[in-house]
Amino acid sequence: MQQATHQRLHVRDAHDAHVIFEAVRQGFLTPVVRRLNEMERGVLIRPGAIFVWFESEDDSGLKRWTDGRVWGQSRMREPYLFYDEKLPYDAAQAANEANRFRAPAFRFVDGVSRPGPSSSAISHQDRATNHHPGLVKQAYSAWVTPNPYSRPQKWHLTAYFTYAELPHLPTIDHDPMLRTIVVPPGIYRTGKARSKSDVDEFSRSGSGSPPSPHADPRQHPLLPSLSTLHSSIGTPLPGPSPSRTPGMRLPEDQRLIQVLNARHVK
Repeated sequence: MQQATHQRLHVRDAHDAHVIFEAVRQGFLTPVVRRLNEMERGVLIRPGAIFVWFESEDDSGLKRWTDGRVWGQSRMREPYLFYDEKLPYDAAQAANEANRFRAPAFRFVDGVSRPGPSSSAISHQDRATNHHPGLVKQAYSAWVTPNPYSRPQKWHLTAYFTYAELPHLPTIDHDPMLRTIVVPPGIYRTGKARSKSDVDEFSRSGSGSPPSPHADPRQHPLLPSLSTLHSSIGTPLPGPSPSRTPGMRLPEDQRLIQVLNARHVK
């Protein structure tokens, strides 16, 4: 039977998520490697549970997270996405009736700060119009480059809590192991920072880093080659260049510029 990556925790910001990821990378915490079965869902999905899983493009791993529950529309509270569980009609109706007689929830305004790092979960709670009694799902993703020679991987963190339980959940500052974790720079980048095509482009060199700004522009993967440019306008690629005075163009280059200018005028 699989276990939650962490049994009981409140993750507040991107740094908290990266600490969890780093604990997984170092082997202190265990990721989920397959979909939870029905028994695991019933036992493991509870307020405070944290699950880390790696996105896979084949059937050997996880392509998306499923928990068997019905969720409402996503809400972005940087850097997390939040989903409120859709409750059966009877439970939702009872909650709405209770909210009618509850005192207005306290809302923080600009200029009032909370102690410690800001929490996306608390921000989501503060913006809610009703006190949702069910589970809330919290999701974060990042591109992870474990070493300079590996291809970036998409890692995900899925957390669950309720508004009633949220004030009682510990943070990483209260965990003896997690509070000693130091996140090295350059390994975790939020999933919104760049697209999948960017990651593919950066990883072709095996370094996981973008091309050097001092690299030869003729070798840039997003620019057409000189031979492609010549063939597109019907001009043969010139042979070896004879010696010439610095600053002077070759006749072939001059003809190419004239053809491009003529096209621009048309």
